[in-house]
Amino acid sequence: MHAGEKWTVHRSDVMLLLLLFVVAWLLRLSYILPTNFDGLYGQDAFAYYDFAHQLRAALHQGQPLGNFFWPLGYPVLLALGFTFLGDHATAGQGINLVLGATLAPLLFVLARQHNLSRFGAFTAGLLMLVCGQAVQSSLVLMSDIPALTWAVISTIALTHYLNQPSPPHPTVDKYLLIAAVTLMLALITRWIYVLLVIPSFLMILVHTRGRIRWRTQVGVAAAITAILLPQILYSRTNPAPTLNHPWVENWSPVNIARQSFTNVEGYFEFTQINAVFYARPFYDPYYLSPLFTLFLFPGLIGLIRGNLQSGSLIAAWLVLCYLFLAGIPAQNIRFALVFFPPEALAAAAGIDYFAQRFKRHQRHILIRMILLIIIIAGVTQTLMATNTTIQGFINQQQKDRRAVRWADSVVPVGETIYTFGLTLMLRHDTDLTVYELYDETPESLVAKWQSGRIDYLLVNVWNIEHQWSDRSPQIAYHWLRDERGLIRLGQYGNYTLYRIRG
Repeated sequence: MHAGEKWTVHRSDVMLLLLLFVVAWLLRLSYILPTNFDGLYGQDAFAYYDFAHQLRAALHQGQPLGNFFWPLGYPVLLALGFTFLGDHATAGQGINLVLGATLAPLLFVLARQHNLSRFGAFTAGLLMLVCGQAVQSSLVLMSDIPALTWAVISTIALTHYLNQPSPPHPTVDKYLLIAAVTLMLALITRWIYVLLVIPSFLMILVHTRGRIRWRTQVGVAAAITAILLPQILYSRTNPAPTLNHPWVENWSPVNIARQSFTNVEGYFEFTQINAVFYARPFYDPYYLSPLFTLFLFPGLIGLIRGNLQSGSLIAAWLVLCYLFLAGIPAQNIRFALVFFPPEALAAAAGIDYFAQRFKRHQRHILIRMILLIIIIAGVTQTLMATNTTIQGFINQQQKDRRAVRWADSVVPVGETIYTFGLTLMLRHDTDLTVYELYDETPESLVAKWQSGRIDYLLVNVWNIEHQWSDRSPQIAYHWLRDERGLIRLGQYGNYTLYRIRG
């Protein structure tokens, strides 16, 4: 395909789309079926799961809705899933599994819209398919995959709109509506996607020269209001942060060159500065094999030259999200998933450029073979990194679950246990009275202390002493240790169980 040439869907495109989806789905199933991993881990996944049940109870039984730290989009999706698929964690996991598998064919579509050949588009879908973080996020009850899926669908719809002659025909306005709706869904699922609003708006203004039909304006405004209004009304009464999120409030260009931070999650000393850490997805096999790194820049330039408006939208998505993450006072490789679709598209576009550039070269077969070898080797490298990381991730979650079961077998039924890191898992899997150490102070511990009662403590001591120095978990732990006294009962994995002296 050449610049400006419209993509016409052929049977071969449909077959490749189905192939990408099926393989992506099977890859994800291969991690779930042997382990029976249900997608619940740590604290956040349990929090999403519990709040989704609160939403159902609020809608069906009129029960009051409690406070929640994150936006409502994903809990609403989970609540719908529980309604139609069953009231259990695997229903929510199934939603993420399907959405995660859908990302690969969606990247194929986006690539074809940007005039990549079937070879290049399939490469883009393949890179999305094997991305380790995308696979891992598909297995858990977290908001990353649904938000990313909405964002990619929005970009596809907007690209279709931008690829039409200006001014677009009225029948094309529906794509603008779809783009607006899905982008808002991405935003109320994960706040970071607000970064895509400004470049999307600018590209629309440039394309239409500011002349958008009033009916379209009213329809888009009504749809956006309908999606955002429940979140706005809820946020007014919910103490959890929105625009005053710690990552936003403490964002600074200075953080780009820093590697140590004190934030809401404690103190961290990292080995890399933020600029380097959040650049890892450009060369880390867990995201993208370094074999593809050299293709990124020429591919991005090619996307912009092929279509200035839609190509610039892809570039803005990549650059803005990277710069924002590099400026936050934290490092989490999971966050970088937000800009992987434009990254995968750029790498595939670079490969496709060389494949098409030398198509009529006398050694074009040799060049194609070299590119094919690079793709196979790079994908294999990513698959190996993905498998190692995800197996370690699932093994750790299973260890935590076994630690909870072990503690439950030692602590008498109905007793009180203080913990940090396993709070929600203990509440779900045991009949113990569980208190979160993060929420405790010496004063609250005194108030809860009943003389003669035996309480218990389950903690990762190393984590509390190093990450949470002078923060509430350490202060509470030290008070229990120094003022009441701790008797060590045993250790399972990283967690030590104590009996608290009465």
